Amino acid sequence: MKKTLELPDTIEACHEIIISQARLIEQLQRRAFGGSLKDRAVKYEGPSLFDDVDEQAVLAAKKELEKASRDVDEAADRRRAEAKAQSQGRGKRPEKYNTYGLPVETKTVYPDGIDLNDYDVIGQDETNVLHLQPQRLWVVKTITPILRRKSDKDAPSPEILQAKGPRSIIGGGHVGADLLATLIDNKFNHHLPEYRQVKMFAGFGLKLPTSTVNDWIHATANVLYPLYESQREAVMTGGYVQVDEVPWNIADRKGQACRKGYAWQFRDVSPDPRGSYFYYHKGSRGGEIPRTQLRGYQGVIQNDGYKVYNEFENVPGITVLACMAHIRRKFVDAQKSNPLAAEAVKYIATLYTLEENLKAAGATSDEIRAERQRLAVPILNGIEAWMRTAYMTCTPKEPLAVAIKYALSLWPRVMRYTEEGHYLIDSNPVEQGQRPSVLGRKNYLFSQNDRGAEDNAIFYTFIVSCENLGINPRQWLNDTLEIIRPDMDETELSKLLPCNYKS
Repeated sequence: MKKTLELPDTIEACHEIIISQARLIEQLQRRAFGGSLKDRAVKYEGPSLFDDVDEQAVLAAKKELEKASRDVDEAADRRRAEAKAQSQGRGKRPEKYNTYGLPVETKTVYPDGIDLNDYDVIGQDETNVLHLQPQRLWVVKTITPILRRKSDKDAPSPEILQAKGPRSIIGGGHVGADLLATLIDNKFNHHLPEYRQVKMFAGFGLKLPTSTVNDWIHATANVLYPLYESQREAVMTGGYVQVDEVPWNIADRKGQACRKGYAWQFRDVSPDPRGSYFYYHKGSRGGEIPRTQLRGYQGVIQNDGYKVYNEFENVPGITVLACMAHIRRKFVDAQKSNPLAAEAVKYIATLYTLEENLKAAGATSDEIRAERQRLAVPILNGIEAWMRTAYMTCTPKEPLAVAIKYALSLWPRVMRYTEEGHYLIDSNPVEQGQRPSVLGRKNYLFSQNDRGAEDNAIFYTFIVSCENLGINPRQWLNDTLEIIRPDMDETELSKLLPCNYKS
């Protein structure tokens, strides 16, 4: 039975207890790398994963951490100094010659009322003016005459010929690929809902119901669905995917607030990336989604530590990596209540500085691995020792303790990024791929139902993949919709994927 503590009878005795506890708290707060651990008079009482902290090991880890941090910082200082010297040595291009990489139409203007035969050109001035042609809508009427051979005029079975008319991309809707591509690019890349686009079109002389545009977009999703399935296969064959979930609002409950559903993004971050793949199924965030989508997958899975990924930890052929950025964020938040968390933020920043140094140096995969083993591993070991020590200064539920427990629960996965040069320190690339859907959600607010969310997953798959690969999404959509057919086989479809696109 837990012993009940008795409070003293006098105010003076209470004051003595308060002063004693304040001194104890101050002593504990100085403990983590803030001085000698030999002064530790009071230890955390109760069950803990951290009771076996070895003082000498902590001090040794701190020493290695500080040495590696100095090496990284010195390399960063040299890199910045070299970059500054190079930038100062480059001359700036005169602003008047800047054409933004756009096509240039040139015209030459002479003074009025002169005979050019009487003058020699002794120089010239140039002025560049940027122009925009407003969006133009028009209808192409294609006439396909029906022909009969003249000599067969009186024949019982005359030869009749007629050219094929234009192919309808979305069944009965005679809408050009360029218009469909623009509608989709405007909504999913530039976050313009259909009703705003309809209003824009009205300004150009075209009046359409928003429902018609909705139907066109849904029909286009159906056209692209076989290619969407091919994109999934391409992403999963890369051998290195980052996975993240993003909330989407679904407004299918009449008279009630939107329910929250989740879409999943799988991004190929292998050395030969193939883009991203979004998946939505009834808004589920459960473990059945990665379980089915990653069935048979072999390679690396990097994520934020969400519990559904734990089941992949011991699957043969799969390596699970954690995300340092998520760990850092928790320590940044913890700084608000405990300044001690700033130590972790500082050491993690050194790891990112190392990554910047390696990128700037153009290091190969083998060189990156070697430098991570030489510098990142000691820093990571030092951070781990710091966390195990700092935890004993915290109450279990305070933000710093929560941040430490989160980090230590993922620490084996964190350390693994040092094992290969092409592994990434965090899953920021897949999070960056969530931005279009997050910005879109702020503009068109919700999907009407699960079907609409499934369409969104198809379009975000291709928009984000094009962005990943440096491709113009509207141009890819236009070219793909012009040639995609429902009877294409897998080989033909794979040639249309963004990763295989050639404009």
